[in-house]
Amino acid sequence: MDIFFNSDYSTMWAALGTLVQGFALIMAIAALIYSMTTFKKSLQTSHYTELDSMYFDLLKTVLEKPHLNNPIATRSDDQKIEYDIYAFMVWNFLEAIYDRCKHDKHLFSTWYPVIDAENRKHREWFDHPDNKHKFKAKFRDWILNNRFEQP
Repeated sequence: MDIFFNSDYSTMWAALGTLVQGFALIMAIAALIYSMTTFKKSLQTSHYTELDSMYFDLLKTVLEKPHLNNPIATRSDDQKIEYDIYAFMVWNFLEAIYDRCKHDKHLFSTWYPVIDAENRKHREWFDHPDNKHKFKAKFRDWILNNRFEQP
């Protein structure tokens, strides 16, 4: 046993200790990178699931009241009020997509067709001056400046 505690071996033990510490550091960095990647994927899934649920609710509303899906249909005063509320809900949903997906190209490309379709249906409502104050300036600028070509 003296052989391992001999002064000749102390340098070897110090070098071995340094190597083990270096390996532990590399493993810690790898674990951190893996954790960050997993967290990002989890966040993407969470955003997708939440947006999907929100959109499902909007579509369910249209199934119950089909006139909400046609902004130019002749309607009663009550239907006009319902459409105004529904269009505001749709544009709030589109702003939520913008906020949650603008830095995630994959998630944005998934939701882009929805933005495009709903924009085509409800753009006149969005462009009406009475509705300008209802949305953040960055979102309004993005909608006004986007040619709605697939990213």
